[in-house]
Amino acid sequence: MRTIYQAREFIQENYGKRAIIKVMGLRNKTEIFEGIISECYNNIFILSTKMGKKSFTYTDVLVGNIKVTIK
Repeated sequence: MRTIYQAREFIQENYGKRAIIKVMGLRNKTEIFEGIISECYNNIFILSTKMGKKSFTYTDVLVGNIKVTIK
């Protein structure tokens, strides 16, 4: 993805689908969240998991801080 608009479009196309999100943290720590993309807004999207809701930005997708895999 080259622009934030492409990142937003990718997430919005997969709205309502199950996704796995891998968050690249500091010092090589990663967190993995699995759930459904439940809400899409102008700057963020929400992933509903068993543990609650997590929000992520399209900018994180664009720069590679998070990796989104659609199941």
